[in-house]
Amino acid sequence: MTRVALVLALLLAPAVAHAIPVRGQAVDRRGVPVEYANVAVPALGRGAVTDDQGRFTLDLPEGAAKLEITQIGYQKQSVSLNVTAGLADLRVVLVEEAVPVAEVTVAASSFGKAGKSEGAVIRRSDVVTTPGGTADIFQSLRTLPGINAPNEGAALYVRGGDPHETVIRLDSGVIGHPYHYEDASGGLFSTIDSYMLKSAFFSSGGFSAKYGGALSGVLDIETQDPLDTRTVSLGANMAGMSASTSWALVPGKLSLIGSLDHSNTSLLFKLYGSANEHEVAPVAQAGFAKLLWRPSPTDRVSLGWLHSGDAVRMHVNVLNVLDRYTGDTGNDLVALNSSHLIGRRFALRTQASLQDYGNTWTYGTFGGTRDERNAQANVDAVLALGPRHELSFGGSWWHGDTDIASRAQADSTDYSPDAPTRTVDTGARLDQPGVYLEDKVRLWGPLYATLGARADWYAPPHVWTVDPRGALAWRVDEHQTVRVAAGRYHQAVDAQYLDPVYGNPDLAPLAADHVIAGYEWKSEYGNVRIEGYHKQYRNLVTTDSTTWYANGGDGYARGVDVFVQGTWRDLSGWMSYGYLDSQRKELDDPARAPSAYGVTHSITLVSQYQVTTAWRFGARYTATSGRPYTPVVDRTYDASRDLWQPVYGDHRSALMPAYHRLDLRITRLFSLPAVGPVRGSSICAFYVEGLNVLGIHNVLEYVYNSDYSGRYPRDSYFSRRMLVAGVGLTW
Repeated sequence: MTRVALVLALLLAPAVAHAIPVRGQAVDRRGVPVEYANVAVPALGRGAVTDDQGRFTLDLPEGAAKLEITQIGYQKQSVSLNVTAGLADLRVVLVEEAVPVAEVTVAASSFGKAGKSEGAVIRRSDVVTTPGGTADIFQSLRTLPGINAPNEGAALYVRGGDPHETVIRLDSGVIGHPYHYEDASGGLFSTIDSYMLKSAFFSSGGFSAKYGGALSGVLDIETQDPLDTRTVSLGANMAGMSASTSWALVPGKLSLIGSLDHSNTSLLFKLYGSANEHEVAPVAQAGFAKLLWRPSPTDRVSLGWLHSGDAVRMHVNVLNVLDRYTGDTGNDLVALNSSHLIGRRFALRTQASLQDYGNTWTYGTFGGTRDERNAQANVDAVLALGPRHELSFGGSWWHGDTDIASRAQADSTDYSPDAPTRTVDTGARLDQPGVYLEDKVRLWGPLYATLGARADWYAPPHVWTVDPRGALAWRVDEHQTVRVAAGRYHQAVDAQYLDPVYGNPDLAPLAADHVIAGYEWKSEYGNVRIEGYHKQYRNLVTTDSTTWYANGGDGYARGVDVFVQGTWRDLSGWMSYGYLDSQRKELDDPARAPSAYGVTHSITLVSQYQVTTAWRFGARYTATSGRPYTPVVDRTYDASRDLWQPVYGDHRSALMPAYHRLDLRITRLFSLPAVGPVRGSSICAFYVEGLNVLGIHNVLEYVYNSDYSGRYPRDSYFSRRMLVAGVGLTW
């Protein structure tokens, strides 16, 4: 019985005739008073709460009574007594029995599995059914607080940070470039098939030391690992098709999981008209295969391979130059994972992976390539020292070879065909070994803590960083938790700034300090979270007149995130709201300016209603304030080149128009009967989704005519009203 229920019981219970005061004290085995324990007589609907000395008083009628005394961190005690006048004071000894630390979510700003305490989870079914999410994990994650995205892409802009400030892990290994149609501000869709998703942990700050270097956030994705299922799924919609399977090769021992995806927007362009800038419809493909072996009941080994690629041909207006852009990308990741349970208390997980990424692009007379070959290894261990004490430790090693070759413009404001150019030829070699230690412990009663630190070596510039991190959680009762967290985070600079000719190989790692405080209420019917945060940046990359680049930048991000999730009968949904105030000084900023990586206000409403067991209806509404941009305030004429050039205002001193979008989705579930040798299907789905049903022309950016005398808005990706239908079949 909660304290609120006890108060209501005291107010609403009828008066007790011939009441006798029963007094007592609750103590632990050492005789220390247990404060705020619940003392109840369920049969009479009466109760009390112990004071700071563990004392309580109850007015009870004469006769037999049974008291129940409960407090978080102690076993429930029952006391049977005969209430009579002159009854001696009771002394109740509570035996400690902590809620296991593995079941308490101590980390702030986290969404995903953590023992049995899941909190607000975006499950695989949510990814598939969220309206407007296009069954894409990154697009669906945009409905969570902490992601104040300035555009419609899939990239994770976490609390005012660049997408590169969020580390994305697949089966414990870092995966770079997990997007289709990637550009400088991220991609449009994920390369990870939602069918492969088992669980996802997302944190927008204050995350564990094991996740390594990232200034803003972490997304940790685990893929499926079934051993005894045999399923085949086929899917098709107006933008592509897919196939996937989970197949037990040797039941209980060896299984195969795989998926194939092919995307082609030609049909959508034919139905709704092609955007003028596209020369041909963009295409993309992705495949995933995973072999899972279970040599013993406590050991698992997996070998996975992810491949993706895409191609784009379009005409793009950059500043006042309209020219042809081409882009071709390929990405391969091979990962070996193993997990072992040694005895009852020690768990060990190892991971090793290789990634090969390549991108080739052209824009008019400019062009270049970027090739990355990365190798990584992780060892993570968890030692359960008891129900209230868990020790985690491990190490990681990351090596990256990045080769960048390009013919780029010498003047960032001049993209004309005869513009001066410079040649970039960068070969960056980065090594980053690191170790971490983390202690998760129940400090006292309902107070839990995670205290840890990690140390990393960055080469270049050949320096050590030490990052302390900690979090506290106070379980007020079984529904309420208060959390605070703080920590320091470092991250290596991007290889493009390390060019020995046009860069600085000695750039120090970027740094950020996080401070977070939040409150959560959770029950089987809903979840409410309110969180405030402050993030302080140091060592951001700025341009420099002598070394090209330096660590002269800084900044901050602060704000409030609110998340409300609930279920009522056949209606479920959630609301997320974020307020962000962020300023940064980086690259050519002369001083701090509003961050280009977020918006001040963002709100998302998602609801799903189960009309019948077969029909479901969903809606999603997103609204954000305008994102900052740098306006063109004047123009100058260069007579020697017969060229108009822009004059910019203060950096990011103007705002784009506010963004609004409503998506609707209707889903019909069904099954197919057996036909000849083909068995009947399990649950299948047909859906119709309306994207941007209000037809709002949201602005992606502004473009200019040749002499900068006119400005024109360029619509965002989903500014056209579209109706998309699809079907998914599973056997």
